[in-house]
Amino acid sequence: MPRFHRVAICFLAIALSAPAVWAQNDRIFPVTGNPITGKVQTVTKNGIAVLAGGAEQQILANRIEKIMYAGDPAPLTRGREFALDGQYEMALEELKKINLGELRRKLITQDALYYRLLAEAKLSLVGKGSRATATTNLVGFVQKHSDSWHYYKAARLLGDLAMAEGKYSMARSSYGVIGKAAAPEWKVESVYLTSRVQLREGQADQAQAGFQKVTEARVDSPQGARLQRLAKAGLVAALGAQGKTDEAIKLSQNLIAELSPTDNELAARIYNARGRALAQADQNEAAIRAYLHTHLMFSSVPDAHVEALQALVQLWPKVGKTDRANEMRQILQQTYPGWGG
Repeated sequence: MPRFHRVAICFLAIALSAPAVWAQNDRIFPVTGNPITGKVQTVTKNGIAVLAGGAEQQILANRIEKIMYAGDPAPLTRGREFALDGQYEMALEELKKINLGELRRKLITQDALYYRLLAEAKLSLVGKGSRATATTNLVGFVQKHSDSWHYYKAARLLGDLAMAEGKYSMARSSYGVIGKAAAPEWKVESVYLTSRVQLREGQADQAQAGFQKVTEARVDSPQGARLQRLAKAGLVAALGAQGKTDEAIKLSQNLIAELSPTDNELAARIYNARGRALAQADQNEAAIRAYLHTHLMFSSVPDAHVEALQALVQLWPKVGKTDRANEMRQILQQTYPGWGG
């Protein structure tokens, strides 16, 4: 059953059977573990304090999946779920129904605004909206709501938008902000994302050093372990960019053998890095096969899918198949009109 159907059923059950006290409490949903019912006391960019069961708990922002606040309007409840499920057009449709001026709690206002900006930014990254407008709106959010627990997520979105626009200085600055977070995973993520910018700028040796630093970081959590796997994919790309193609290809093969079938982003980044290394080694048919993995199986990661399509446009003619190159170009232009062919 799709996630949003399960969510809808869950909401219906809550509405029909939940105790009246829930209407006066907030519900915090951690990334792992059971929801916490209580009252959010204080919020900062680093996390929240919630009073639950007579005791106050501190929760870091990166450990929170979502918060359902007492007094949430129905469009926010629905829009939030759609946004978290990656259904950004449906999320925006719901969130646009909210009159921010009528919301009585600052926390609810911040939530409604953040998820609307998240949806706008994600849509703009696939050519469905203006990235310039999304950037301007997010800059306004981080300036006005620097006490929101969404602050560092908004900073990452700004970095993603800057990367898409080729504004690497702004991307480094935005990703650098994440390194100031209290959560150790976000400090590590800042290094990883900055290394990706350096790789895009052609500073492969610096990128390699950054990715290596991430793989050696001591972060004992599922989030930290995943970042280290992503950094290994980054190492493949950095090694290949420096002409160390044999080493890059071998590492990519090892990473593919260990892949989780559910982590689309990791898979897309590994296959793209492998494709790039193979292409640099003049193994064009093998490179095409690697990029096709991203195109056919992991297209849910927009920037990686764009990278794969752009590479395929260049590679197909090298094996005598210009018709396939034209097909890839058409898919690129139709699916991601803001990226070009």
